[in-house]
Amino acid sequence: MDINQKTRQVLQRVQGDAPRPELRQLPELITEEKAGAAAYLHLSHRFGGKEGAMLRRMFEEEQTHIACLRGIFRLMTGERCQIHTAPQPLSEDAAVLLRRCYGREMRCLSVYEAHAADPEYGPVFLQLAREEKEHCKNILHLIGKLDPK
Repeated sequence: MDINQKTRQVLQRVQGDAPRPELRQLPELITEEKAGAAAYLHLSHRFGGKEGAMLRRMFEEEQTHIACLRGIFRLMTGERCQIHTAPQPLSEDAAVLLRRCYGREMRCLSVYEAHAADPEYGPVFLQLAREEKEHCKNILHLIGKLDPK
């Protein structure tokens, strides 16, 4: 029995039947966060100024979310989470991209809030949820500032 397997067994005994993030959810969340990061970086070039800076910050936060989710996966399994997704073309107008980003943020937020009570990763999920709420607010701000043409 290797050290990772022993660690997982000890954690399982300590945690009992506490709700755990499902392993299949983590790669899905990472994929969602990667798509969001790509969209925010792309949109940051379209907006520029304060809005562009805000989008670049959101891109960086999404990158942090990806790293945290990969870290959780690694601690839960002892393995690296391999996600190979091709970037989606970002040719839609800003309103469409922002609407998609908002939906993505809400999906991630729902999962993060559901796992906020996790005994081991709850504080991380709670922080991720806070940041996703801020992203939702920022997206709505940007949509509200778009020219209504």
